[in-house]
Amino acid sequence: MKRVLLMTVCIALLTGCATTQMLKPEQPPELAAKPDSALLVIVRDTFIGGGIVFWNYLDGQFIGETMGKSYFITHVPPGMHYVVAATENTGVAHLDFQAGKHYFLRQGVTMGVWRARTSGFFPMTAADAQKAIGGCTYTELDSSRTFPDMEPGLYQKAIEEYHTGVKENPEGYMELLEYQGE
Repeated sequence: MKRVLLMTVCIALLTGCATTQMLKPEQPPELAAKPDSALLVIVRDTFIGGGIVFWNYLDGQFIGETMGKSYFITHVPPGMHYVVAATENTGVAHLDFQAGKHYFLRQGVTMGVWRARTSGFFPMTAADAQKAIGGCTYTELDSSRTFPDMEPGLYQKAIEEYHTGVKENPEGYMELLEYQGE
């Protein structure tokens, strides 16, 4: 009996029970960057913590949600921007987006205390991203809804933690720091 209860609790922690505010269109769009902007593709291709929503922001403005085995795209103006994932913790990527280029970021997931946590963003090649999204559901923002931006204090804390992490462990961030998109 104790084993069954323990297994039930473990499964509940791994899968969660949240719902996303994103739409699931029948056909995903072509992954094409516009000439005056970059295309950001955020892929969460693992099912660990699959039911737990991660909220994603660009410079503190809401851009989309991910759940297990999902991805979304957003167009980003050229320049330096912070991409932030928020859940029980935060993960940050600071990238110099170039117009006409594609940026593929895998969203890492680990176990948390109350909900799944992010282990950060990891750059992907276009080929790896195509393979990963093949097993994922494409989602997009519901344009009829409004979504809250990131709380300013949480955003500032996420950025500070990111810069502290880079300073203390630059090797751990090297792949992301060197990522130029495709």
